[in-house]
This record gives sequence, structure tokens and C-alpha cells, in this order.
Amino acid sequence: MKYAPVLFSALLSALMFCSCNQGAKRAAIYRDNFLKPVQQVIDSSLDFGDAIQSNGKQRGIVATDNYQMLIARTISKLQAEGDFRGDTTLRVYSLELLQFYKKSLDTQFKPFLQSVKDEAFSETEAQQADSLFRAFALRENTYWERFNWAEKKFERDHKIIELEK
Repeated sequence: MKYAPVLFSALLSALMFCSCNQGAKRAAIYRDNFLKPVQQVIDSSLDFGDAIQSNGKQRGIVATDNYQMLIARTISKLQAEGDFRGDTTLRVYSLELLQFYKKSLDTQFKPFLQSVKDEAFSETEAQQADSLFRAFALRENTYWERFNWAEKKFERDHKIIELEK
């Protein structure tokens, strides 16, 4: 009987460890539900850039339309995901990055492509396309950094890093 308190304490510690571990596992699943679709959008920005810099109006329009659909689907998916136990950090910064992409396409690339007269870009239009994409890539880095910060914060706050060691 004198070992009962020690045994009870060990059992309680084991239960608490499993409970904390489950929370970290749920947090990791939630994180992955954001990271995978956002990463697909990020990776697709390179294909989009290649199309814009190809100097072909039709290829640029098709790439812009496809990219817009991917972004819209991803935004809808992440909005439906909600927050994690009141923590909105990952959701907010994921949507911020996606809104940057959406706004850039709507306000810069679509109007540019609509202004192109022929199928092939003129020399001035090609320079304009390159300039637009360079500016886009520079601004994109700021949003990436903020998104990466949010991911790392979420992982720390919910002890995912300890789970994945």
C-alpha cells in the first residue's frame, strides 16, 4: 500500500503526457491542413511567372485564370477550416498570403494582359511583364516571411516540434 501514491503519480503523469501528445498531434494535423494547400499555391507562382514572362498573351491569360481558381479554392478551404482552439495565427497569415496573390492577379496582371493588343508581347509589353513579375516576387517574399513566422509560432505554441523530434 505504501507504493500506491507513487503508482498513482506515475499513472497520472503518463495520462497527462498522452493527453498533451494528442493535442500536439491534432495541432500538427491542423497545421498540415494549411501548409499543404498554401505550399501548392506558392509553388504554382513559379509556373504562373513562367507563363507571364513567356511573352504570350493567351498563355498568360490561361495561367492567370488557372492560378486564380487555385487561389480561390484554397481560400475557401482555409476559411472553412476555422481556428485551432482559439488560435487564429496560422489561419490569418495563410489567408493574408493568399489574399496578396489574389489581389496581385486582379489589380495588376489581369489589367496588364487585357491591355496587350497582339498575341505576342511587344518589347515594351515584355519589359512591363518582367517588371510586374519582379515587383510581385519582391512583395511575395514579405508575405512568405510572415507566413513562415506564423507557422513556426504555431508549432512552438502547440509543441509540435517536440512531437516531431
